[in-house]
Amino acid sequence: MKNKPPKIKIKLKRSQRLTKMGQIIYLTCSNFQSNNLWESASSCSFGFIFSFVPLALIILTILVGILRVSPGILEYVNAFAAEIESVVDIKPFLNNLINKRNFHVLDVFLGFWIIWMARKLFQSIVQALNKIFNSVIKRRGILNQAIVFISEFILVILIAAIVIVSFLFNQFISSSFFEPLQDFLPKIVSHNAHTVVTLAVYFMIFICTLFAYKFISGIRPPLWLCFIYSLLDTLCFYFISLWVSKVMNLTNYNIVYGTISTIVILMMKVYFFFVFFLFFAQMIYVTQNFELLLKCEVYLLPDSERSGWMIQLRRMLFINPAALKTSTNTKTCEAGDIVFIAGDKADHVFYIRQGQITEQIEGAADVVYKKGSFVGDILCLRDESFRGNGIATTDCKLIIFTAAEFKELMKKSPKAASKALSKLAEI
Repeated sequence: MKNKPPKIKIKLKRSQRLTKMGQIIYLTCSNFQSNNLWESASSCSFGFIFSFVPLALIILTILVGILRVSPGILEYVNAFAAEIESVVDIKPFLNNLINKRNFHVLDVFLGFWIIWMARKLFQSIVQALNKIFNSVIKRRGILNQAIVFISEFILVILIAAIVIVSFLFNQFISSSFFEPLQDFLPKIVSHNAHTVVTLAVYFMIFICTLFAYKFISGIRPPLWLCFIYSLLDTLCFYFISLWVSKVMNLTNYNIVYGTISTIVILMMKVYFFFVFFLFFAQMIYVTQNFELLLKCEVYLLPDSERSGWMIQLRRMLFINPAALKTSTNTKTCEAGDIVFIAGDKADHVFYIRQGQITEQIEGAADVVYKKGSFVGDILCLRDESFRGNGIATTDCKLIIFTAAEFKELMKKSPKAASKALSKLAEI
């Protein structure tokens, strides 16, 4: 048996690359909406708020335990307590920890219990990613719980480590060695500067996002893909947080919401983060499965007779799927050329990228296939032959799908299979 020649993707032109990017964005938005990820983002943001206080208490427990080694870090802990005082007063808890000399087994148990009770956030994230990547069937419940618990524990350690590292860094640059710089760069070397802490927090967000995309998604996407979209997610969150901080005046909201205004603004920022987080997770899925999703979208392309700006946008984006072209599946016909002959087995499906084909059936009316149509799809599924001769009415550009490729699309895409069944029912 002769080996089939490899399918080599045809290099796309700049305009075709831009079209492909538009297709990816459209498919991402479409799947984001169909998966109802707006609601998932809300669930994750509420989960974060209800996990925030327990996590903060665990982090403080870890930090206070280090006070005996480096008492200077107490200033950082107090600064943190002051920032969230309008949300929850943790100073009594902090003072109690500082005055406590020993930790018992019960303290460790309570720490793990708090983490376990705060797992709502990570459950929401896992459920949302399962919805995006269709990976829920690949995991058992106990594995989900283990991933949730380990992820939350790692997050606690990371946050505590970031605070410690930022403290040590500030201690280092505040030493006498850097004293000449303090007159020129006071904002950078000042003990109260937040630059290092801010960078560390966003770096932590990037690492956690990268971890979630790579391991919690359930399908292990390529690391480079996770890196790119984690970076985009972090940058988008940074700019939206900057915008919210600039535009919204907390004092005005204190009048309306009182002491909970801080938590209202925090929840808004967190919601935006999870919208971006889930959007780019969906984009990872689309990028990984782009060829299949593109074939499905092309097969589901609405008729030209239908009106509406969304329908016209879909046709404009997907009617010429250059990204599907390979060195072996493209065909160009001139007007008058025979595309297929009556009696030929329909072991290929033709997609008309450009032009028009007329099928001349003996004893029956001619069937006209226009741009954006599939020819032979139902015959291929039924393993039948063409009933008439297919003539290119105009110059045509075709993409040819083998029977195996087309049937694979039917197996993997319920929407495409549903359309094919509808066409079968009309016969």
